[in-house]
Amino acid sequence: MAGEYEKAITIERAVQHVVNRKYLLPAIQRKFTWSSSQICTLFDSIMRGYPINTFMFWEVKDPEVKKSFRFYQFLERYCERFEENNPEFSTTGHGDFHAVIDGQQRLTSLYIGLKGTYAYKLSRKWWPKTKDDSILPPRRLYLNLAKPLDEEENEEMMGYEFRFLTASQWQADQAKPDKFWFLVGDILDWPNAEADDDILDIVMDFLGKAGQTENRFARKTLTRLYFAIRRDQVIHYYNETNQTIDHVLDIFIRTNHGGTPLAFSDLLMSIAIANWRHDARQQIDDLVDAVRFGADMEFSINRDFVLKTALTLTDADVRFKVKNFTNDQVGKVEQEWENIKACILATFRLIRSFGLNDSSLRAKNAAIPIAYYLYKKHLWTEINKPLEKYTPERKAIRQWLHMSLLKGVFGGQADSVLTNLRKVIRDHLAEPLFPLAHIVEEYRGKSKDLRFDDDFIDRLLKTQKDDPACFSILALIQPDLNYNLALDKDHLHPGIAFSPNRLDTYEFLTDDADLRAFYQNPDYWNSIVNLQLLDASRNRSKLDEPLKDWFARQTGLTLTQLHIPDGTSLNFEDFQTFFWARSQHLKQLFQSLGEVV
Repeated sequence: MAGEYEKAITIERAVQHVVNRKYLLPAIQRKFTWSSSQICTLFDSIMRGYPINTFMFWEVKDPEVKKSFRFYQFLERYCERFEENNPEFSTTGHGDFHAVIDGQQRLTSLYIGLKGTYAYKLSRKWWPKTKDDSILPPRRLYLNLAKPLDEEENEEMMGYEFRFLTASQWQADQAKPDKFWFLVGDILDWPNAEADDDILDIVMDFLGKAGQTENRFARKTLTRLYFAIRRDQVIHYYNETNQTIDHVLDIFIRTNHGGTPLAFSDLLMSIAIANWRHDARQQIDDLVDAVRFGADMEFSINRDFVLKTALTLTDADVRFKVKNFTNDQVGKVEQEWENIKACILATFRLIRSFGLNDSSLRAKNAAIPIAYYLYKKHLWTEINKPLEKYTPERKAIRQWLHMSLLKGVFGGQADSVLTNLRKVIRDHLAEPLFPLAHIVEEYRGKSKDLRFDDDFIDRLLKTQKDDPACFSILALIQPDLNYNLALDKDHLHPGIAFSPNRLDTYEFLTDDADLRAFYQNPDYWNSIVNLQLLDASRNRSKLDEPLKDWFARQTGLTLTQLHIPDGTSLNFEDFQTFFWARSQHLKQLFQSLGEVV
């Protein structure tokens, strides 16, 4: 490396460099992710003289680097969900500066603690649609000068009580004898003291105005804070001077390897950003937020998912390897970005219309083959419209999705699965429907076989109502429901009927311990065999009504539609017979799913 360790500097000087935009963040850096408690722990470590590890800076001098590579300012006012992205800073014409390669989280924490605010949601409040200070109040970092913390009574074993407080919290604590809050950032506004005695004079002047001259702990703590922030040279750093971006990228990968795993999306930004006319990071983050917070979606995806999908849709190598992102490939993604974005949004709207939510869509990668199919067939603008001609298409896609989720198709080796699925879909684009049959055939007898064998079916049938897989199983059983309606998982024989108190009232169970044990066992009454999907309005009217009575009131509903063999008794006392009859029927149904034509 073309660089060396430089003389350590104070926190005050480092923060001043942040203020003056002498320290910036390169596009390869992640978002700021530290919690308020992590920031407090960092300040406690500094106060106690603990090492906070070495930083690594990249000294940027080359005008071409400043022109072609994107850099960002440090966050000053962090707000959970709403202000998490660093603002971009144009370095064209800017003087020389340092880009932070290692130490972003620590340096941002110091900056927020001394100069900024940290806002997070109040408990027992709903997330607002837009930033709302009444729900996400800005907090500033304070230090309690009244007394030290007992290390044995806090999980972080902190010796000093640092806390982010709202204005109202600070005001409410003014009358408490065990609280004497000092705004930590105010230490930067104190006069510069050359001698130790000068520092003591400044501290005592402050305490005198506050009526705390006898508070020995406050005197020692403020003196220590002054030294820790303004005198002690605690920022040790390595300064890299090589101006080649690829070289610095390699350093970044290596220095981050031992910490939080490096997301490929962050690496992509380092390569793509100079070749993408607009702010790629912002565009991708905006799409992530749209899927996360859109009322008709609300699926938790991330940058990696978006970029993996972009690779797939543009027929590139889907593996997360830097060499797969050539300038040409990045240019192709940008050229097709608006359609890629629209297709991803349409895909998640479609999945939501299937009745799935973030919890039940356990493998987000399962959405990528659907997006690829819609993209190549130019269906993303049409598939969510209430048109009859797309009903078979949606049905086939929904069946594949539920089967793949239940079989865990995307558990491990997801890249090879995506590559193979893409090939199968691409080879059959001329066919009228999603190629479910060809996908099943492709994986027949392989590790990702979509067919259901007897052992797997037996496990499916024992699935309990609250299991995340339950919805997918019931959706396969009842493919013709209107999934645009709110659907509930409902017990056919009402669950309340199997409670111990209710079972005590049934004479037919009085002298048969084995039969009573059967009725008590949730493997039977709370399993798939005794469950159905029912639209919410009909479920509310059904309540705890016995199955026989409820079924008699349903106009046009047949036992076949409920997957109950004809002639099966619906009487509660015949539940054991009902269970075994419907079990056999559902087994045959699941076996047939792997034999699609």
